[in-house]
Amino acid sequence: MLFKVYLSKKSLKNLKKLQKQKRIKNVLLTLRTLPLPTKYYDVKKIATLEGFYRIRVSDHRIIYKINWDAKEIDVIKISRRDEKTYKL
Repeated sequence: MLFKVYLSKKSLKNLKKLQKQKRIKNVLLTLRTLPLPTKYYDVKKIATLEGFYRIRVSDHRIIYKINWDAKEIDVIKISRRDEKTYKL
């Protein structure tokens, strides 16, 4: 069961600028088969946003939402961790 991964314009733009593109792309490919890859990556549910999760890749964060019914993952943000990271 494969999920479709959709990147927002902002996350796609940030992905192109990052130096750790390969590691983040590997995470995005893993999300297709495992929407919550807790065994392989540091995945946490975001307490302030219902239904949103984050994956830590070194000093970067991938914030995404899972639509279980439609088997879709919406990547909202890919950015370096700072005080604004979890404010959408």
